[in-house]
Amino acid sequence: MQEITRITLETDMDLVLVHKRTMKLGELAGLSLAAQTTFATAVSEVARHVIEYGYNAALVLGIRADIKDPEKFLIAKVFDRNVNLTEKINENLVYARKLVDQFTLDRTDKGVEITLEFKIPGSHKIISSRIEQWISAFSVEQPLSPYDEIKRKNKQLHELAEKLKDSETQYREVTNALPLMIFSLNDEGEILYSNSWLQSFTGYDAHQLNENKWKPILREEEFSIAWEFWWQHVAERKPFKREMELRNQHTGEFIWHLVSLTPVMSETANISYWTGSMVDIHAHKVMEQTLRDNKELQETKLLLEEKVKELNRSNQELEQFAYAASHDLQEPLRKIVFYSDYLNKHYAEQTDERGKLYFGNMMSASQRMTQLIHDLLNFSRIYRENLHLVKTDLNIIASEAMNDLDLAIKAKHARVEVISLPVLSVYPMQMRQLFQNLLSNAIKFSDEQRSPVVKVYAKENAEQQIQLIFEDNGVGFEEKYLDKMFSLFQRLHSREKYAGTGIGLAMCKKIVDLHNGSITASSQPGIGAKFIVTLPPVA
Repeated sequence: MQEITRITLETDMDLVLVHKRTMKLGELAGLSLAAQTTFATAVSEVARHVIEYGYNAALVLGIRADIKDPEKFLIAKVFDRNVNLTEKINENLVYARKLVDQFTLDRTDKGVEITLEFKIPGSHKIISSRIEQWISAFSVEQPLSPYDEIKRKNKQLHELAEKLKDSETQYREVTNALPLMIFSLNDEGEILYSNSWLQSFTGYDAHQLNENKWKPILREEEFSIAWEFWWQHVAERKPFKREMELRNQHTGEFIWHLVSLTPVMSETANISYWTGSMVDIHAHKVMEQTLRDNKELQETKLLLEEKVKELNRSNQELEQFAYAASHDLQEPLRKIVFYSDYLNKHYAEQTDERGKLYFGNMMSASQRMTQLIHDLLNFSRIYRENLHLVKTDLNIIASEAMNDLDLAIKAKHARVEVISLPVLSVYPMQMRQLFQNLLSNAIKFSDEQRSPVVKVYAKENAEQQIQLIFEDNGVGFEEKYLDKMFSLFQRLHSREKYAGTGIGLAMCKKIVDLHNGSITASSQPGIGAKFIVTLPPVA
């Protein structure tokens, strides 16, 4: 493997750097945008896992491009010192494993090594000079944020410190030139070194802070909590990172800082000392408080977050599913259906019982695949662009959905009661799909011992939001599955008993999200289910 770039994994802010560099490496390797996103998602999931559960983690991105081997792979290796990392059950690793061509996890007495391999399509040559160009592209990469810039400067300082061990004066001059507090501690929390900014801000030198355990510059309620947090990280040999308020000697005010400490390991794998920094984040904290207190700004913030979420969700879903449900996939499937049906009709009598069974299974599978592609296409087409809200009588929407389901209603002898629904501004076609999916589910998952009864009605909650309620007397479900049932391809019942693709409720959630609403459900097995769609207040 040829290393291209390396990233230390300490906080969630490093995930932005992981995603950006993985996408960039995929772009340099000629991957499509969808493939870049898939590889970056897999690497980000593993990085998120080790940041949460591990310590002293690092990510190395590279390439395996053997001249003799025509297949080339992008490689992501994550190293972590937590030897018990694999004992923590986490779905991030399970999800990442599905997205790459090869996934391995090796554990040694020094920690774990997780390797992800992603095949580079095509047969073009990747020579050493081209790889050197990639390395150069990352070496001149601009920082993502002030945090990334500070992290880079801190890393440079650590490298300088190694080279300048015999020259404390030169090191002190370098650190004093940076506008942040830099220091190092032993395991007892005693300051070994600090630059001039620490005393300038606090009014205390290293000796005084060691004697009083930093007490004069910490809030009283924070003092014992901060030390407990420190002792925990010393015992676990994990990096220390905490937002704390420190007293400014000039104003007497407490100013928010991000305190970061990283253990420096010796050759014998023991902690030699801890090196760290304190970065002023007061402006950021004040901005957060202002956003919380200011309703108008908070609404703008939520709207922006929702736009970002919507964009990310749309990109992921369309990239992953629209291609698979395109005409290129439907055309060969139509031929499979046609020829299997032809063989079944004209050659069934010339085939033994086992052959007939295989014909039946093949036709059933192709029909399920056809329905799945149809549902995926419908799912990918649900987006807000070029749509307009229209004041719509939901009673008419319910009536149209019932007409579409007329055969299913009659076949199950179902009774659907629609009770005085309101007129709302909605996207009519999407809302009709929502009604049809929820009514179809209520009829499909009925109890064999009684005829289905479905009630659809509306009410207003305490926040003046409109709630559309779909209530049935069917088989119900265990509420412990509620978090998963609105995700793609989730099924609570076997396909043999209840047909379906597992997309219907995911489509309902997407439609409700499109209307800036929410959907949930409650149920008791054997008694029935109640699905509740909550929409914003009427303007």
